[in-house]
Amino acid sequence: MEEITSAQNPLIKLVRSLSSRKHRAASGLFAVEGAEYALKAKAHGYEPYLLLVDRDQRAGRDVGTIILWAGERGARVLAVPPALLSRLSGLSNPQPLILVCRQRWARSFEGTIPADAVVLALDRIRDPGNLGTIMRTAEAVRVTKLCLIAESCDPFSPEALRASAGSLFAMDILRCGHEDALAMMTGWPGDMIAAEREAAEDFRQRYRRPVLLLMGSESEGLNAALRDRSTKRVRIPMAPGVESLNIATATALMLYELQLSRISSKSLPPCGGG
Repeated sequence: MEEITSAQNPLIKLVRSLSSRKHRAASGLFAVEGAEYALKAKAHGYEPYLLLVDRDQRAGRDVGTIILWAGERGARVLAVPPALLSRLSGLSNPQPLILVCRQRWARSFEGTIPADAVVLALDRIRDPGNLGTIMRTAEAVRVTKLCLIAESCDPFSPEALRASAGSLFAMDILRCGHEDALAMMTGWPGDMIAAEREAAEDFRQRYRRPVLLLMGSESEGLNAALRDRSTKRVRIPMAPGVESLNIATATALMLYELQLSRISSKSLPPCGGG
């Protein structure tokens, strides 16, 4: 294992640069902190590029497993002084390791949609906290195909990753423009649901699968062309005087309506957690 002590080392500068969307996009990399997230990256087949480990805390089963995996996959593994690792951290309680992975994007969903699936499409979602929360909910109900349309925020940002509690790694993420999204909708065999405040139908109903669930941004709503191509427009009832729901909350309600009957309570962990 290599050891690095200088903050001016190019690899340290690389890790620091990944807090910027511009540098994440240019490099195709992103950073995660902590053994729990690193193990989830490993479980879902992400490719490690670089692993920084606290030189004073490299013992331990999980850390050892991650070091072995990263080395076997060809990643560079570096021992770093805790003070330097702390300076790279975006957390108030810095973790003993930082993993840099290659981003992973789906090229297409064509031919990969099971007949009973739910595909979630988010149009111009710009808040990474909302996006991360949505990914966390989606994994909880076994929805793992996610389409980010137009100027949506970066799912690999530190904010989205933390809000997802690592659920990012379970997602199969496609990004596309409005025209590509419309092309995907052409010939879609099941229902295409547009959730909107002014819709006449209640969201609590039966839908034809596979389902494409389309959710728009809080500020702009769903793109008009996508809304017009949908087969169902539904609303979530609210008390008088309430203007709208947070997009993460609205998406959670829709996803649970679609998937609740397909989740066995025996297969789920106990409620709770951070």
